[in-house]
Amino acid sequence: MTSPPQRILAVDDDVTVQEVLKFFLGPMYEVRLAMTGSDALMELCRRPVDLVVLDHRLPDLTGLEILTKLRAIHPSLPVIMLTGYGSEWICTAAFKLGIADYLQKPVNADELIGAVQRILPSELARGESPLEPRLKDLAAPQSLPIQKAIGLIQQRYWDQLSLSTLARQVGMNKYRFSHRFRETLGVTFRDYLLKVRLERAKALLADGHVSVTEVAQNVGFGDLPRFDKVFKRYTGFTPSAYRRSSIPTRSNESTEPEFLDSQG
Repeated sequence: MTSPPQRILAVDDDVTVQEVLKFFLGPMYEVRLAMTGSDALMELCRRPVDLVVLDHRLPDLTGLEILTKLRAIHPSLPVIMLTGYGSEWICTAAFKLGIADYLQKPVNADELIGAVQRILPSELARGESPLEPRLKDLAAPQSLPIQKAIGLIQQRYWDQLSLSTLARQVGMNKYRFSHRFRETLGVTFRDYLLKVRLERAKALLADGHVSVTEVAQNVGFGDLPRFDKVFKRYTGFTPSAYRRSSIPTRSNESTEPEFLDSQG
């Protein structure tokens, strides 16, 4: 009888890390996602987890703050810490709190997957698994432009990025780039860019510190009615309704009108 997959909780508001884990580890592990420290701690209290991949910089808490709280709940749970700062004191403090590994961002996908498998080996990892061809493919030279493209999208998702511009910046023909991008990630460039924008919009709306109009502009939508329409199609909620459901205490505050324009 097949045992249930081991569970990984990825705590990071960087969609790239989440996508890498789900794409490369999906066949072998159950990957859960949390974009804030509060969500991560609630998830850890609700359901068992075998490994946590934790970014140091999150919208509400630092990785070290989460680690301190996490150790009170699960003293021996393995944690891989990620940080874009590379500060020596963060690394030292994290190891004192019992992390299993520490990787500096931007994280190399091959290193991240390797760290996960060292700490949490799966039954499939003992032989040829669905992950092996993907890792081999990732290390191939033709995949490096896709990794660079993902990084550029994460850095400039709010900008007017086009397939042609991105392909030129990573040194590929746009038709080859389009095919390779979809082959690697399983989605088109346009769909991936839209997902990144909308996931960022969800985080900003839940945070509650900027207006819906500012959220739309910050994630690359100059047209508020179109943002409203696309966001509702993606989430099932208008932006204002999503904010109210994410922050119940703000439900009585004034919100911007909800646009259901059919443009776009």
